[in-house]
Amino acid sequence: VLLHRPGKELENLMPEYLDRLLFDDIPYLEIAQQEHDAFANIFNENGVEVVYLENLVVESLINNEIKSKFIDEYIEEAGIKENRETGILKEYFMSFSSDWEMVCKMMEGIRKTEIKGYRGPGLADFLSNQYPFIIDPMPNLYFTRDPFATIGNGVSIHRMLTTTRNRETLFG
Repeated sequence: VLLHRPGKELENLMPEYLDRLLFDDIPYLEIAQQEHDAFANIFNENGVEVVYLENLVVESLINNEIKSKFIDEYIEEAGIKENRETGILKEYFMSFSSDWEMVCKMMEGIRKTEIKGYRGPGLADFLSNQYPFIIDPMPNLYFTRDPFATIGNGVSIHRMLTTTRNRETLFG
């Protein structure tokens, strides 16, 4: 069974943006992880192999060319179009010391305050837009059955209805 253990993306949920991220409430990360671990243990105890999405993504980044293409597609899926912004984000992702940390950060979302010198596509846009994220967190990723599923030896990747969830298919 393919799972995603809730991570820091839950800590990036904010009351004023819950609708945008398709959440009704903010789960407490520690409790969500405990509940997830108990759920995963039920599978393990019954002989079901538990595979984690973030680990599979990391395993697929077998060389720098694939990693670079993955980052490019992630940035594009996030709606980042301006060359300066794209360059800053690509450099940011390439700077991670491990692919696992990078993938988790992609899932977690990126706040404007995290990247030194980031100001958005234009200074006027940055000053008028108080939205805290460059790239939204992906708190719905632990609903792994929605964006992709295995069928026999293949995979079905589903088009998600909302912009918020469309980026999830990249991780499949």
